[in-house]
Amino acid sequence: MRSPTVYKHRGIWQARIWSVDEKKYHVHSLGIVAEGKRERRREAEEAARILAEKLKAEAHAAVAPIRSPEAEQPLLEYVAGFWAEDSEYLREKALVEKKPVSYHHALTNRQMVKNKLAPFPGFQGVTLSGLTKPLIRQWKIWLAWQGYSGRTINGAMAALRVPVRRAFGDDLIPFDPFVGVPRAPHQEKLRGILRPAEIKKLLETPVTDPRSRLAVYLALYCSMRMGEVRGLQWGDIADGVIHICHNWQEIEGLKGCKQGSEGYVPMPRIVADLVNEVHAKAPLTGPGDFVMAQRPYHPVSREFLWKALRTELASIGIMEEERKKRNIVYHSLRHSFVTACRVAGLTDFETMTLSRHHDVKMLHRYTHGQEAINLTEMRAKIEGGFGGGEAARIKVPKGGVRFGVPVAT
Repeated sequence: MRSPTVYKHRGIWQARIWSVDEKKYHVHSLGIVAEGKRERRREAEEAARILAEKLKAEAHAAVAPIRSPEAEQPLLEYVAGFWAEDSEYLREKALVEKKPVSYHHALTNRQMVKNKLAPFPGFQGVTLSGLTKPLIRQWKIWLAWQGYSGRTINGAMAALRVPVRRAFGDDLIPFDPFVGVPRAPHQEKLRGILRPAEIKKLLETPVTDPRSRLAVYLALYCSMRMGEVRGLQWGDIADGVIHICHNWQEIEGLKGCKQGSEGYVPMPRIVADLVNEVHAKAPLTGPGDFVMAQRPYHPVSREFLWKALRTELASIGIMEEERKKRNIVYHSLRHSFVTACRVAGLTDFETMTLSRHHDVKMLHRYTHGQEAINLTEMRAKIEGGFGGGEAARIKVPKGGVRFGVPVAT
């Protein structure tokens, strides 16, 4: 609840008190005359606080008792049913809103309910309407005590918050207990990228396995996600352009791209050459056959793409220990693509079109300027712009970071 504020009007203290139900402030006269050295301000603030608590209590007392059977069912039972495979929520998302919840996301939430909610003693015997803000805070403390990270705690909270807020929106419960409950602090580990000099080195390294190199280049030069690489079909490639419209995920199989991510990207010559080489050796090359096939009518596994990444990184001297330290994962190749595009001078509009991002903020998250710029070149630009003044004495530490130039695509 927002704290009340006080102000003077014609010598009388007034209080501005927030109404949660009406979503606006109301002004109440406190009847306290502003007089004396401190004008009785503290007395007015205390009176405003007491009045705010009284109004809040009256508002809660005015709420009709919950009589909905759904509200009186066990909390854990309600949440588990909410994320069940054929639940009303999942069907509405898929059939009405046309924004189906991915199988993996729904499965993750079911596991959260089983492993992070059900074991908490405080949730035993609690009904949906009995969930309170203090109980949620106790649960967060319990999760932290179990050793879970802030990221995991926030994921567990989401598994509970979504169904509870749905119940509030459907008028099953009179208030949202998650209002005012903050997320757990979490320092997200940044993904590493391939620096321009490393991309150039990979370009110059002889190809030993065309499919392995293509698995890396489709993400690095065409900004494709892992599921999009797996779902790529021969019919999606024409005239040097890839139509990114398929996505392969476990359990679900072949489906459309991530919401709003369908698009077209040009194939650089080095990618096109590898595509032709793989095509020449592929047993099946029909329009509906997979470019990266593991067996007929089935694409390569996620493990194959991970192995390809490790193999190609090792070929340029980035061994497993360094890869882990720099947090270079398969999705890092998309980050590398966006960074290289921006360093090469492409506009945000052009880069977003190729990467199929729809939010400039997300584009910025994918840009790793400190790892991509050449400090020596930056010094030369500063010296030129400042006429060789103070900037001319800027020195890059010996043995410091030295990057090459972006690969022209």
